[in-house]
Amino acid sequence: MVAGLLGARRSRLEACIAVILTSWSYLLIHFGTEARGYSLVIFFALLAWYALQKFEETVSGGGDSGRPWIWIIVFWSAVVLGFLAHLEFAICFAALVAWALWRFVRHRPKWRQALLDPFALFTVPVALFLVFYFVALRGMEVGGGPEWQVTPLLIKTASYTVGGPASGAAAGIAALLAVASIYVVLVYLMFERNDRWIFYAVVVVVPLGLIPILRLVPLSVRYFMISVAASLVLLSSGYAALLRRGVAWRGIGLTLLAVFVAGNAVNTGNLLRFGRGQYLAALRFMEKNSDGREVVITSDHDFRNGMLVNYYKRHLARPDAIRYADEETLSEGGADWLILHRFELTGRPSRVTDGYGNAYQLVKIYRYSDLSGWNWLLYHNLNRPSVAPQSPLLH
Repeated sequence: MVAGLLGARRSRLEACIAVILTSWSYLLIHFGTEARGYSLVIFFALLAWYALQKFEETVSGGGDSGRPWIWIIVFWSAVVLGFLAHLEFAICFAALVAWALWRFVRHRPKWRQALLDPFALFTVPVALFLVFYFVALRGMEVGGGPEWQVTPLLIKTASYTVGGPASGAAAGIAALLAVASIYVVLVYLMFERNDRWIFYAVVVVVPLGLIPILRLVPLSVRYFMISVAASLVLLSSGYAALLRRGVAWRGIGLTLLAVFVAGNAVNTGNLLRFGRGQYLAALRFMEKNSDGREVVITSDHDFRNGMLVNYYKRHLARPDAIRYADEETLSEGGADWLILHRFELTGRPSRVTDGYGNAYQLVKIYRYSDLSGWNWLLYHNLNRPSVAPQSPLLH
């Protein structure tokens, strides 16, 4: 909705395209359905950007110049709630400050007004953020996560943004097209003398500049969500410009829009099919193919997999029969099942051994869509009644 309001500031066509791009975006659907604050931080980022533009419009006389305080309150609320939703909002805040300072310095007839307006807009949010920092953020440590190489991660993010695949040559091509498209639209806005390009350029560039600083923190695609959402709103300007340039360019624009929708539909289809992991289905398979009164399960990561086993086993027919054995409680005879979790399926040995030398055979693989969760490789203890490897192995 807010993306549509931002697009509507230019035209109805741009509003419709902005709604289409953000509604079909696989990345926004994926992280917007997680309880981690990303949907909220994106909403408040776009709302703050909209409120700031409306404030500037009222003060400069382009709108209801008698009530700029309404947009100041909306802006305060969006910024404060954005920081509370996720610290990724800092990227948006940097872009808001950059655009506001540029506008106020360039378009205020008096320096006094150019100083008072940013003071009115940013003092309250900054003060409340400082309180939030000293009360809740100071001393906070990142718990950890998978280690990703920076270049493949950026390629995946850019490719997913425009509906491309996660990896491979096609992902590289899609990523290049995404970067080129963003660059072209930014230049287009600059030639139009539309200073909105400052906000979008900062939103895209700041995360890239922070990568060397944040190398100690495991990077993830989700940390670029504000950049992705802002890029889609920016690209709506480019699509709208193409659709206004005659029949041939209109055909190109509609084709690109159709490719975007189709690519994102495929990625979203994988999310609906595999979810963030098929952990319950895997546990049901292990329960069904175990003859003993107790089904002992172990894995290569007690924290990640043990938590999932203990959570999902309540949905099984025999929840009390399922026991997760961590590194300390695993007996010399081993477990009935060994789970290996993998973010990529590049390495999947057919047989593995545990710390006591018990051999396990790969029986089935339960996939996940990508980005959140992991694949489960199920190995069965060869000292137990045999379970034949499933065909197909991938599920």
